[in-house]
Amino acid sequence: MKDQNAFVILLILNIVYGLTLFAYPAMLMVVVFSFDAPTAGDYLISYIFAYVIMSYPIGVFISWSCWYFYHRYAYKKAYIIANFMLLWPATLVVSSWIQSAFS
Repeated sequence: MKDQNAFVILLILNIVYGLTLFAYPAMLMVVVFSFDAPTAGDYLISYIFAYVIMSYPIGVFISWSCWYFYHRYAYKKAYIIANFMLLWPATLVVSSWIQSAFS
């Protein structure tokens, strides 16, 4: 029998990441309004924020591919792929920190 603990953890992570896709249309509206200020196009951070938000579903689909490694009994790789989604919030936090530090 496959690792039951790994199954539960991967399932919970994939459900949470899948549920975040319901908020994705609202986040796209935020991206549109992030360029509302007249000088917003002058800052590279605005473009980084927009591209990170627009590419968010790619990370969710990559995270769902953790089941391939689960079925191959490669649980550590499955955990790594499932947590790949955490790069998107980390990128947003780092880019907002950079923006606040240099503006």
